[in-house]
Amino acid sequence: MSDGSGVAIQAAPSTNGRQMKGKTPRESEAIIADLMMPSQANGLRTPSIFGGVVMSMVDKCAALSAMKHSGGQATTLSVERILFKEPILVGELVEIRSHVAHVGRTSMSVVADVYAEDLRTGGRRHTNECWLTFVHLGDDGKPAPVPPLILETETDHHLHGIAARRREQMLAERN
Repeated sequence: MSDGSGVAIQAAPSTNGRQMKGKTPRESEAIIADLMMPSQANGLRTPSIFGGVVMSMVDKCAALSAMKHSGGQATTLSVERILFKEPILVGELVEIRSHVAHVGRTSMSVVADVYAEDLRTGGRRHTNECWLTFVHLGDDGKPAPVPPLILETETDHHLHGIAARRREQMLAERN
């Protein structure tokens, strides 16, 4: 679907007969950062961070994106992928950036990227790529409709396509 300007809009449901106002992936962007401390190390005689610390940070950041897009509470339905490309070291600054890449009727696929920065040198690495699915919860605690997603950029369209394929695969596995 298009709004006439070439911007694609992923259809979403109406609520009580009225169409919901769409949002762009950029509007759902969330960023969190934290300095990695020795207490977060994995305990394997290396100065690298325990993967569970990174996973928790990713879930929190991605949840913020889902809540920004849906305008309310969202809960994690699944973590489809967390690719650990490189270790994160004690003393590095970790930054996570996430945004909604695809929406269903009540669900949202969120992509999160993790970066580690060596504060001494300024070197920055992309250490993790993550995909998660959230469900928007209404005031009654039940799944509720989410706004449509307005795709503006080539990157938006690319990530939307990846998320759509991931969603199809997840639904096929569930059935």
